Order: sequence, then C-alpha cells, then structure tokens
Amino acid sequence: MKITEINLVVEDLARSHAFYAALGCTLRQVSESSEETSAWLTAGGPIPVSLHSREFAAWWDASAPPVAPGSATIDLTVDSAEEAEAVLAKAEQAGGRVIAAARPMPWGQQYAIFADPDGYRWGIKSPPRPS
Repeated sequence: MKITEINLVVEDLARSHAFYAALGCTLRQVSESSEETSAWLTAGGPIPVSLHSREFAAWWDASAPPVAPGSATIDLTVDSAEEAEAVLAKAEQAGGRVIAAARPMPWGQQYAIFADPDGYRWGIKSPPRPS
C-alpha cells in the first residue's frame, strides 16, 4: 500500500489555488465536467495534493462531524478491493473507526474512509476500474 493523495479541505478554494500555484504547483480541475470548480489536484510531483472546497469534501465524506477547513484526508491505494477490506478491518481492530464502508465512486475506484484513534482520516482506494 502507498500514499497516493492528500486531500486538504480549504476555506477559500480560489485563495488556496493561488497560494499553491505561487509555490510552483501545477494544478488541474478534479472534475472536467463541472462548470464550477470544487476541487484541484496537483499535476505531477511525488505525492498528489488535492484542494477541496467544504462542499465537495462533504459530498465524498458525509460523516459527522463534517470535515472542515484545516482538516486532511490521506488516501492510500491498495492492490485490490479485498486488501481494502483487510486494511479497514485491521484499522478497526487496532482502535480506529470506520467512517464510510467501501463503495463505488464516480472516478472508477472503490473508496472507504477510516479514522485513527486521534481522528485523522484515511481514505482507502482500490485500483481504478479498467477503461
């Protein structure tokens, strides 16, 4: 398993986009079909960082308490849906809490969320469906 993305929930998406662009990050819209951008993803670099508006974060993580600016979700990609289930089970056995069971997402992956004992959120992604 490897870290594949860090999702930063931000208060002002345009301000954060400008900040990371000023630092030299190249960003692309997460959804090309949306007229209004709700998330940006760095293009290239060692670890993708995704900037999410509060509303976009609430769409993919509807748990309570809601994610808020200043919070982060670290995404891990595993080799299979079975491995994702095993990671969730290990996390729960070790004192973590499953926030969202694995479910199919529009971007072509199964996605689940758990929190560690301190409340930090981790997303577990299966490999993308073949196109």
